[in-house]
Amino acid sequence: MKNYVILPTLLLLMVFKTQAQRLTVTTIYAAPQRVNNEIPETGRTYSTTTLREVTPRLKPEILMLSTNESKLQFRIQGNIRSSGHQMRHIRRIRYEKGEQDGVEITLKYYVEIKNKPGKEGALIKGYNYTKDISHRIPKGVRIVKIELYEDYLEVSAATKSKCIAVKTFDF
Repeated sequence: MKNYVILPTLLLLMVFKTQAQRLTVTTIYAAPQRVNNEIPETGRTYSTTTLREVTPRLKPEILMLSTNESKLQFRIQGNIRSSGHQMRHIRRIRYEKGEQDGVEITLKYYVEIKNKPGKEGALIKGYNYTKDISHRIPKGVRIVKIELYEDYLEVSAATKSKCIAVKTFDF
């Protein structure tokens, strides 16, 4: 009888833990807007239609959510451009443990961006992404440095990774 109660409870805890660290991707939409322009030499006006972004882009950064002496919870957020004949999608956010130098540790996160064949919709201008991460801090560490990189897959090694955000937390 006890196994019937414990097993569903453990399954629920595992579901909540995986949802807390899930990658969330939202689309950046654009809407058509009429614009009137004037030719300065002739004084004639003409109207054109342009696409203006409706959804705001998230600034690439690392935000602290909460901390205690052994656990750090933070959010990684940013955006990628994807429009026209350059369709890009976020595959995953990969963690690489960096160096630990005495009281300082470096955590590296790579946003893997994959080019897909095809054409993106005309009203799609890119994607915002967020991911909440909790990381256990080793004993004796007082400074945690988190680096966020964009890693373009299927691109040459020289232009493959680019650092887009760095944040240092002192405890």
